[in-house]
Amino acid sequence: MLQATDLLERERPAIPLFTGVAGYARGILERDAPALVAAADVLHSSSRPLLYAAAAEDAGAELARTDHPDKAVDQLTAAFDTYLHHEALADARRVGRELRRLGVERRIVTHPRAKTGWGSLTDSELTVVTLIAQGVTNQSVATQLHLSLHTVKNHVHNAFAKLSINSRAELTQHMPGSD
Repeated sequence: MLQATDLLERERPAIPLFTGVAGYARGILERDAPALVAAADVLHSSSRPLLYAAAAEDAGAELARTDHPDKAVDQLTAAFDTYLHHEALADARRVGRELRRLGVERRIVTHPRAKTGWGSLTDSELTVVTLIAQGVTNQSVATQLHLSLHTVKNHVHNAFAKLSINSRAELTQHMPGSD
């Protein structure tokens, strides 16, 4: 594994995502807090925010383990905020528990979401159905949003159920502002 990370880290021209993942793997394998922080920094600018959050979370845990609580709180707070922003609530709760162990209280405040209608859609579902209503294919949505095709199909299925519609034509007719 370490040989593979060495290869990815030496790749020229460097591919930031691969470099970040390689550094992340190295940091985990070697329990190296500075390597995990550096990997999180590289991954922060990637198109994979949850990967960044995971690296920041692991960096924070390692910093806490090696008795650097202030630096740990910084990394864990960044992970918490990123998870929360992307609605990864279980992950945010896990990081919140780690922050509490370090004396920092972070709460997840959610507003009850409607069960049906446009107000019931998550941000991700709304983004996907807006593109679908514009005639974009599922595959193109997946590529554009850096999601798997399976995830796009799930968002479409869930949104259609919440909106009580069965087709893309109905979606187009019911889009806000289409009247």
